[in-house]
Amino acid sequence: MKKIYQSLGLLLALSLATSCYKDHSIAGDRPLDLIVVSNPIAEVQTAVFGEVTVIKAPEYKISTGASVTPSYEWIVDGEVASTEKDFAYKATTYGEHDARLRIYTPDGSYFYRFKIDVPYRYLNGLYVLAGNEGKTILSYLPGGEKGKDYDLDAFGRTNPKIDMTGDPQSLVIYRYKPSYGTGADYVGIALGTPSRYYRLSAEDLTPLTPRVSFNNPVAVSHANSNASSVKEYFITGANLWEMEKNESLPTKRQDARLAQVAPGYSLAESLVNWRAANGALTPYEGIACFDNHGGKLLYVHLGYPSGVKAVSVQAPSGISGAPPEEKNPFEGMTLVDMASGGDGNSLHFYTFLLLKRTSDNKYFIARLRAGDFAPKARVNGATVTLSEFTEGTPVRLLSNLAGTAALVATSDKVYFYNMSNTSTSTHPAWITLPAGKTIASMLLTADNRLFIGANGTGSGLVGSIYSYNVEGTTPVLLKSEEGVTGKIKQMIYRQFNN
Repeated sequence: MKKIYQSLGLLLALSLATSCYKDHSIAGDRPLDLIVVSNPIAEVQTAVFGEVTVIKAPEYKISTGASVTPSYEWIVDGEVASTEKDFAYKATTYGEHDARLRIYTPDGSYFYRFKIDVPYRYLNGLYVLAGNEGKTILSYLPGGEKGKDYDLDAFGRTNPKIDMTGDPQSLVIYRYKPSYGTGADYVGIALGTPSRYYRLSAEDLTPLTPRVSFNNPVAVSHANSNASSVKEYFITGANLWEMEKNESLPTKRQDARLAQVAPGYSLAESLVNWRAANGALTPYEGIACFDNHGGKLLYVHLGYPSGVKAVSVQAPSGISGAPPEEKNPFEGMTLVDMASGGDGNSLHFYTFLLLKRTSDNKYFIARLRAGDFAPKARVNGATVTLSEFTEGTPVRLLSNLAGTAALVATSDKVYFYNMSNTSTSTHPAWITLPAGKTIASMLLTADNRLFIGANGTGSGLVGSIYSYNVEGTTPVLLKSEEGVTGKIKQMIYRQFNN
């Protein structure tokens, strides 16, 4: 009985081995020409997506010393991928793949099982939506720099069969993290006219749902998520469209609510998130948009009950003894750009607006605390801080991380406006770009790096990226990436805290 147990143990050990040998011989009148491998290949082989990785066969000898040339068979995920001695493997999918090498002679086969790991190529870093040679491209700069994993067209590399003809329109990157379980990151790209929108996995940039079509260009793609759901929002044709994460047909769910407070509304090309920080809990949150037709800032509440509120302030009545009147602080203005900030730009306590007054073509920066004006969270006597911008024609707006200052860009300069001290009359240029560069997009990361995407003249790779450390009072240039992408439309830095 003991011998039986020992035999069973030996068989089990052999079955669990990563390599084995199978006898093919049918004659017993000569020694077998067996493959002997003393140093097998590594159990895990790492490959790069979209590139050819050569996996070399292990060195061997024939047990009898005879001159025998064996045959090879490389099998990946159950399919024969190559019969060459060395395996030229081109990874077309991400993740871990089961693989097996077979080396065989007429007398038998040597088998070796291993894994091929294709790591996700696109992680945290800078994503740049741009146009190049009549097509939309999505450039990827890991860590915000043109490092070894830089990719001029990450989307095109992953999806060579998708037609990206047309101008870039908008880009969104967001995370949905449910109450239980792990979160997932998503990318949305809109391009062309009429626009086509693709919802992608951020891990490998492959489409998750069918293409979504819009009649008009998608000026803005946006997302708002919490523990219970995530929704995508689009501004196209001056209207607000909404779509659940798992849907592929957008609808104008907020249309009636918007029209009730802003009849005949025509939305500007900007959306931001807001959150009301009232007390220990923050139950009020949603998105903010601006009606250029009526000059109104609209807070859309996405909780229960949902609703839309137009921002107003209390002003003295023109009638003696009468109570204060409600007044629209943005009457007669149109929106140039909008941003949110406060507590690391993650909680969106403050809303910033870059506005143009149509009566005299003057520009203004506005700052307000969302919780003072949002639906169900109105604070009596709340005010809006306004500061005139006098340094030329502004095109882009950001908030600093604390939500206390505005970063305003003209064509080639960035200005710093301290919104807690609006009495300052002069604002020298904070950053000046090289001559011939026009600012197209700006963003600020959680570690106080300011990225500026700027375009040169002509065609081809005219897009350049400049990064600055803005933690102190004086910006410090960190990196200048010249001609790193096509004509830049928008940038987003993927940076989530797990």
